[in-house]
Amino acid sequence: MHENLCHPGFRDPYGDVSVKLKSHRLENEMRIYFCEFVRAFSDAMNLISPEVKNHHEKVGYIACELAKELKMSRQDLKITFFGAMLHDIGSLMMEGDISLLDLEVHPLRLARMGSQLLRESPVTNALADVVGNCQTPWQKLKASVEKKPLIPQVIHLADVVSLLLTEEKPVLNQIADMKECIHQVREGEFHPDVLRAFDSLCTKEYIWMNVMYHSDVIMDHIPDDHEMSLDEILATTEFMSHIIDFRSPFTAMHSAGVAASAEELAGLSGMSEQECKYMRIAGLLHDIGKMKVPKEILEKPGKLTDEEFNIIKEHAYYTHLILSDISGFEQVTQWAAYHHEKLAGNGYPFHLAEDEIPFGSRIMAVADVFSAITEERPYRKGMDREKVIEVLRGDAARGALSGKIVELLVDNFDMINEKRDAASRKASRRYQIILKNAE
Repeated sequence: MHENLCHPGFRDPYGDVSVKLKSHRLENEMRIYFCEFVRAFSDAMNLISPEVKNHHEKVGYIACELAKELKMSRQDLKITFFGAMLHDIGSLMMEGDISLLDLEVHPLRLARMGSQLLRESPVTNALADVVGNCQTPWQKLKASVEKKPLIPQVIHLADVVSLLLTEEKPVLNQIADMKECIHQVREGEFHPDVLRAFDSLCTKEYIWMNVMYHSDVIMDHIPDDHEMSLDEILATTEFMSHIIDFRSPFTAMHSAGVAASAEELAGLSGMSEQECKYMRIAGLLHDIGKMKVPKEILEKPGKLTDEEFNIIKEHAYYTHLILSDISGFEQVTQWAAYHHEKLAGNGYPFHLAEDEIPFGSRIMAVADVFSAITEERPYRKGMDREKVIEVLRGDAARGALSGKIVELLVDNFDMINEKRDAASRKASRRYQIILKNAE
């Protein structure tokens, strides 16, 4: 596992040998599709709440099979799939773990909150109405939605069916009871055409075997032939960072601050404009693994116990695990996930040696520490300039951080700190606005 994840043969050809830092160039242009990000989102959701593990994959698979029965167009099939996979994204705005009971008891509220989140990005905005209406009964929906009303209905039925199924009983022995239950739902809940499509699926045993045992098979069959531009990748990354935000407002400010600091350091180091954007992407996502960490540990004001710190140490591994599902993201994944590795070789969780740590990861490590100690938290103020410099230089002296990158930051302290502070404040305002609008 260690060998495959860490690429120990990698050697940074520029090392840490000169004041004028040089860039480790990306070997290939990224070729990324939106479905890759949806797969990463799926992994992240599964990490947060084991109880709802694979629920959204099951809904996505059932919804797509219903859409095929309805002979929807290729484009509508894509919207159905992405809407189904993201239909419960609003649950990320809830406190604590997410349970199946939460999804059953608060469906309309979660749909509203999910819609609000999706509106924040131009890449996901087209899914906002679909998700916002995916728990609305047909009788009410047909009076208020004119464009493609069957898509939210398909997702609604797929969601209800998924919640009815249980692993405690062979799936084929559940079909008759499930079908009866769906048809006994109050009149006007589902469109007649969607119900007929569902009845047809009930005659196909393999569909339900896939739902219970191989629902992620749909990920390999979704027609997503739109190659994303760098700006679209960045916009989607910012959307994913919103997901991180709602696990804790502290991470909302922190990720934005790290991204801004890392982007500036990358530019000062000689990276190209394109590479600087990739560094910003890595900064926004470097803590996505913290979605696995309980909120009470993330926000604990006092010293962590050894057991709590061990839980914190897992987050960089999970960042690597989640981002590894995005094909073409290999370099950005390393930059993001190795931000707690140290040149002295005693970092975590991979314990990379100095010559195994990519140049971008060295920048990310400095940006991460810099942002963490300068940003304000409700339980403490950020350090002043002199103390920040003292801490960074001390970490460099101990082999934790690159001394050359630390000095580059010190030489440009005011400019980088201003960029960090502006990004953190913007993220904090965005968090409050989304939260208010979703009430």
